[in-house]
Amino acid sequence: MASYLETQLDFIYFFYGLAFILLGAMSFVIARVRPNLRDARLIGLFGCSHGVTEWMDMTTLIFGDSNEFAIFRSAMMTLSFIPLAEFARRGAVKLGVWMPGAWIYLPVLGVLGVVGHVDGLDAARALARYALCAPGALGTGLVMLARRHKVREAGWSIAVGLAIAFSLYGLAAGVVVEPAPFWPATIVNQAWFVGATGVPIQLVRGLIALVLAALIWGAWGRRLIHAFDCPRYTAYLQRQFYSVLAAMAAILIFGWVLTNILGGIFRTEVEREAASTASLLVNSIADAVGTADAVVRVLAASPVIAPLLVSPERANRDLARAVIDLHVETAGASRGFILDRNGHIVETTDRHDFDVLGAASHKTTVWFQSSIGGRTGRNLQIDPFSGRQSYVSSLPLHDPAGSIIGVVALEVLLEKLDARLRGFEQAFFLLDARDVVVLTSRPAQLSRTLWPRPDMVPAAPEQPSSTPHSEPLRHAVTGGEWTRFGGRRSYVLRSVVEGTPWSVVLTLPVAGITASRLLGIIITLQLALTALFYFFGRERGVRDRVQQLLRSELQERAAALARQATTDPLTGLHNRLRFNEGLAQELARVRRTGQPLSLVMFDVDHFKEVNDRYGHPTGDQVLIRLSQTAAAQLRQTDLLARWGGEEFAILLVDADLHAAVEVAENLRRLVARTPFDQIGSVTASFGVAECRPDESADSLLERADAALYRAKSNGRNRVEIDAPVIEETVALSPAESGDEPQQRSDHKKPTRA
Repeated sequence: MASYLETQLDFIYFFYGLAFILLGAMSFVIARVRPNLRDARLIGLFGCSHGVTEWMDMTTLIFGDSNEFAIFRSAMMTLSFIPLAEFARRGAVKLGVWMPGAWIYLPVLGVLGVVGHVDGLDAARALARYALCAPGALGTGLVMLARRHKVREAGWSIAVGLAIAFSLYGLAAGVVVEPAPFWPATIVNQAWFVGATGVPIQLVRGLIALVLAALIWGAWGRRLIHAFDCPRYTAYLQRQFYSVLAAMAAILIFGWVLTNILGGIFRTEVEREAASTASLLVNSIADAVGTADAVVRVLAASPVIAPLLVSPERANRDLARAVIDLHVETAGASRGFILDRNGHIVETTDRHDFDVLGAASHKTTVWFQSSIGGRTGRNLQIDPFSGRQSYVSSLPLHDPAGSIIGVVALEVLLEKLDARLRGFEQAFFLLDARDVVVLTSRPAQLSRTLWPRPDMVPAAPEQPSSTPHSEPLRHAVTGGEWTRFGGRRSYVLRSVVEGTPWSVVLTLPVAGITASRLLGIIITLQLALTALFYFFGRERGVRDRVQQLLRSELQERAAALARQATTDPLTGLHNRLRFNEGLAQELARVRRTGQPLSLVMFDVDHFKEVNDRYGHPTGDQVLIRLSQTAAAQLRQTDLLARWGGEEFAILLVDADLHAAVEVAENLRRLVARTPFDQIGSVTASFGVAECRPDESADSLLERADAALYRAKSNGRNRVEIDAPVIEETVALSPAESGDEPQQRSDHKKPTRA
């Protein structure tokens, strides 16, 4: 549980800080309206500043930390405790207890600065909690308990609750501190608390902060109820209190779930990437040593090798050396050698070995012990003098009777593999059978272990460090694990190199996953801010709160009804009511100015077949797309409305019949060329009419509708005007290559009767 909660620290710090900011905001409100509670501003200053400090700690989990920022965070945390301690000091003075003046904080801060400089920031933070937080929180609890009878408006139970909550916070934040080199921080610290309970102390502090914020808010609500003796308002305020508490709880739970979902998406990607990279590393290593394994098997079976050990005086050394040289070259090895049962080299391709021939012994090496015992020897090793990494593959040699008489071995330098693998961005470590790093992209870790191994002492690193070494992992890893590597939250994956006792450890920092989780935290904050702004707004208009709510509801309903009355809910266009209002206004303007006005009505051809074949949801999407297409082609002065069903109307201001026909024709072509999901394309038929002098709205609509009817009757996908045919043929809907097939129609110029 502790490891899981550790991955949730960013969200814990978030609601921890949010709770304190709410506590501070409410305290400021109380201090503003109650002159006798001016000291509540100190609680407000403590809450807001400390909440910001906790959010700073959250950012270090997401974006990393620096020495300068750590100093700033420590200073902010220390300063945030001073208002809390000052509230307790002033409260004790009012109760008649002697207390030093406010000057006491200066020497305390001086001591903290010296401790921070000498022993480090953790020691200074721990001492700040001992010197300021613990006495401040515990003292505040005692002051509130002592003055519980003087705050009847807030309620005795709430005062006692606040006293208990502040006292608990004093223990959680002022006693359980950062590990520091002095008692009791060496024993009672955050690490001890996690080990004892499995819960980070930050979670406990955050929950206490939530309780404090709720209690302060409850005290403010009780004060309002006492000030306004109104049963209706009291009932409303009580419902509101519990509703907002439930809403805040729901917001935090939703935010936590959302944050984990977003982090889980990136988490899966990280694990997939790590598995792919680890597989590539394992395969690269297996390929590098696999050739040596195959060649040493062939070399061990060569008939010219065993005689070097069975009957050295009759062996053909030149031929044996040539065979060894050939196999060394084939394997890409640095050398090959033959050893007797005592581990002494009897033949080798490395001339340097002859200088110490008979003196050096490999009897104690891991690979020799394996092969002399009848098994394949495979070992990764680091030369203690040159620091070069190499791989030794060995097999036993047998005499004609089958007895083991020696060992044949090939040594392959891993310089090329090391150079190639260092190109990986992720940190990787190749561990031998003892879990010692023999190949890595982090040279500082070479020849070391990644986790504590009390049973062994690893070899000294190639480049000794002046700083003491500590293992980056607290325990051995098997498989994949989300943990801390070198103090940083990382994903660590351990993969075994098949057929060997070796393993590859890959680490990926989780900055990306914390950034993904940050999105969930931001969304949660946005939702919580609604409650926060509402909380601050409660102090305004308390006397007429009920009336204001009723007025707001009526205004919201009126606005919604106004929108519903003039807007088509499906397409977002003006509806028929709004169109009629606009048509009446334009007809009045035409009568005053004599400027032209035209009406275009159109609908979708065979729309019933679309609904019957593809379903009404698809038909709705056609209407939405069609309305968007038409709206994009019109001027701002034109009025487009959904007339009903699949029928639409366009009121063209300052447009005569010829211009209206041109607009309709352009729309007809555009609709025919517009692709629609699932159904491909549709067509539309258009009816056009120009307004006559002193014509009524019903007459203009009737003529446009009649023209639309003729367009439907004459084959659809065409434009028709309302006038009867008398003379002079006019082509209104010419067939174009881009349109669907259509009938051609000739019309006479219209004449008014």
